[in-house]
Amino acid sequence: MKTFELQSTAAISRAKPAWLLAFLLLVLITGCSSDAVAPTAAPRPAVLSCPNCELVDVAGVVDANTLSTSIGHIKMYGVYVLNEPADCATQAKERLSNLAGRSIRIEPGPEVPVRIGSNHYYFYTADGISIEDSLIRDGLALAWSQDGKHMGWFLFREAAAKSGDIGCLWHDYQAFQRGEPNEFRIPGLTYRE
Repeated sequence: MKTFELQSTAAISRAKPAWLLAFLLLVLITGCSSDAVAPTAAPRPAVLSCPNCELVDVAGVVDANTLSTSIGHIKMYGVYVLNEPADCATQAKERLSNLAGRSIRIEPGPEVPVRIGSNHYYFYTADGISIEDSLIRDGLALAWSQDGKHMGWFLFREAAAKSGDIGCLWHDYQAFQRGEPNEFRIPGLTYRE
């Protein structure tokens, strides 16, 4: 009889750590699955905007980079439009004209800019949506990559347009990269005619 009691007591002693471990695991799981909220990433805006920037009247479009406004001729800071291919420059000018309408919002570029001249601004529609962002996203303009507070945003948009072969600029660039004849020109280089 004593042998049986010793065997059952030993079996219960061995079982206690397993039950205790299972119980602690259950408490841990229950505690972790309480109403704790997992951290989420901050949402990124789908477009660059400045609804409270200074509003100026637009008198006309000078070229694909420049507007005539109530404060004089002003140029876009965050992008530049190539003159070649000519059809792409024409499309960019038409798009700028459509987006600008009769008034735009402007945001000054950096206080100590790399670009020469104080007439460079970031352009926004009257509703506050970035015009430069639209031109880059549509494959009609290149991002100004030397400086500026929105440089990262514009370079991201440019990379997306380039990889997606979006717009006339990147379509011609991809053909240029393949060695096909076209009108794409890299700024600063000279080409034989």
